[in-house]
Amino acid sequence: CGKASVFVYIFIYYESASLPNVAPSGTASQSTTLSDSARAWNAIDGKSDPVYYHGSCTHTAHDQSDPWWRLLLPGIYRITAVSVTNRDELAERINNAEIRIGNSAENNGNNNPRCAVIPSIPAAQTATFQCGGMEGRFVNVYLPGAAKVLTLCEVEVYGGTVRQTPTGPVSMPCLAGTASQSTTLSDSARAWKAIDGNSDPVYYHGSCTHTAHDQSDPWWRLLLPGIYRITAVSVTNRDELAERINNAEIRIGNSAENNGNNNPRCAVIPSIPAAQTATFQCGGMEGRFVNVYLPGAAKVLTLCEVEVYGGTVRRL
Repeated sequence: CGKASVFVYIFIYYESASLPNVAPSGTASQSTTLSDSARAWNAIDGKSDPVYYHGSCTHTAHDQSDPWWRLLLPGIYRITAVSVTNRDELAERINNAEIRIGNSAENNGNNNPRCAVIPSIPAAQTATFQCGGMEGRFVNVYLPGAAKVLTLCEVEVYGGTVRQTPTGPVSMPCLAGTASQSTTLSDSARAWKAIDGNSDPVYYHGSCTHTAHDQSDPWWRLLLPGIYRITAVSVTNRDELAERINNAEIRIGNSAENNGNNNPRCAVIPSIPAAQTATFQCGGMEGRFVNVYLPGAAKVLTLCEVEVYGGTVRRL
């Protein structure tokens, strides 16, 4: 299902004497996904089965630099502890992973403050790390270094709400934001692939968009179900031919003229490294159209994920 992330908050204070596992209420994503049986949500499915081949663990692509797994909570939480269940074999792959918690989407949340470093977790075991009430809506497990693989068989996050009750959907339901694009190369490269919740940057895994070859001024557009104040847009680039994204523009506004590409510009994307995600701050620009527009002749536009952060101004 496609998701365009939109956050709306009323600020209150809440504290629970018995803090629950809040991970199942969030949305999980990861840097890459090895296969359909290893998706990010497996880590919050309530099953701590450590046998990878039973199909309840996550797994990033092989030999990736700085792989990560991220939980987006439906508000800002005070996190007291995070428990991680390791797989039954190749247990050393978790060594030196970092748990990071905070409210910044910069670098996919991996720049947030660090709760703990995981020195190791024995095979098929669970370890709990105390976070001392750190506040945030992002909880990341981040494994820095080259040629790494990150597998998690369960992640539990214990905490209580600090400043959140949603007045609208925290994560918009499937295709409530509707994606379209100027042309489509094939059925496996349709516009909605950029909001399917899967940031796998390997184009041939089938979770990226792709316009027709050698098109003039290709574009991708998200139509939101109302007018939103957009604070930031994150774009995940493909793993090869990364230079194709160079000089694309993010445009936000309410005009459908020229398919929305005449709306005000939030940012120009100078480049995004292969298989990486970059976040662009839009400063609260208002609109119901969010476009990625690539001006010029003989261009191809591919997006492996687009995330849009903001709050409702007026629903239509």
